[in-house]
Amino acid sequence: MDMKRAFIGIIIFAFVTVISFLLLRRIFALPEGISVVGAIGLGAVMEILFQRSRKRAGSKISE
Repeated sequence: MDMKRAFIGIIIFAFVTVISFLLLRRIFALPEGISVVGAIGLGAVMEILFQRSRKRAGSKISE
């Protein structure tokens, strides 16, 4: 994995995690523990989806 792709993945994970935590905590009024776990889970899912989409885009270009 190149550094640019890894850096973008980290930024996406961090951004989605922070925004998700704020939404879960303030708007949905979930307890802090559940909000943390949910935000980390959503951040991880988004980062994985990003990596998969980049991998597919790279394989289509090389074909």
